Amino acid sequence: MTAATERFGEPGRPIERGEPRTLAAPTGYFSDVAAMAGRSIRGLLREPESFIPALIIPLFFFVVQLGALGKVAERAFGISNYAAFQLPVAVLFAAANTSGGNALVLDIANGYWDKLSLTPVHRSAMVIGTLIGEVFAVIGYSVLLIAFGWVIGVRFAGHEVFGALGLLSLTVLFGMGFAAISIAVALATGSVRATQTTFVVFFPLLFLTPGTLPRELMTGWFKTAVSINPVTYILEAARSFIFRFDGPLLAKGFGASLGFCAFTFALTVLAFKRRARMG
Repeated sequence: MTAATERFGEPGRPIERGEPRTLAAPTGYFSDVAAMAGRSIRGLLREPESFIPALIIPLFFFVVQLGALGKVAERAFGISNYAAFQLPVAVLFAAANTSGGNALVLDIANGYWDKLSLTPVHRSAMVIGTLIGEVFAVIGYSVLLIAFGWVIGVRFAGHEVFGALGLLSLTVLFGMGFAAISIAVALATGSVRATQTTFVVFFPLLFLTPGTLPRELMTGWFKTAVSINPVTYILEAARSFIFRFDGPLLAKGFGASLGFCAFTFALTVLAFKRRARMG
């Protein structure tokens, strides 16, 4: 008798669609999540073309910004190290290039999602596993970009390791929020095209920030838009790990990240319930 049949049915008898399931032991559910997370991570590693652009594009913009505005920004804006000023932008940019929804919507389209209803595996474990896979990707992007920044001379305020881990943790929270958006769209629509264009709606949030110059130098409607954008406070908190630790600024940044995650996770839960009702 397998653990799956012990938890969900009689030995050798598959679970019928719509048949009530007994509650699984927590360890059983965690093993389902671990299996789905492993599947998601293996999928990323087998198809590097799905994540390499998410690393190369932010790195390209980072290098271009330094080449085009580095010396000008130092003279005009009083920024002593423009590479340090731009590194958090590149890291957050990479974190927003998540593809979890794309992988999930393909599983929905090819019938894999429906097949799970005939097995003991919880479909919610597939959603959580996909999200964990995206966190793995975000950590990879962030570590590589932070290492590149360190090589070209970017240093963190206070203790180097603590600063790097602080920036990494903030980026992971932000990346989880963005990944949840694409996963929610995949669950709600089941459309590959709609999921692939999710970034069009939320990507402008990354540009309505003090990405190229400090907020105090902005004016007019743009400064107002930047001030109400939660990503602004996430970016400024990320810079605080590099230039100088600012407790209130860090609190605002982590608070904005947690609020963003709470909002997008709520959308994901609603979309999952809708997809589950659809069968």
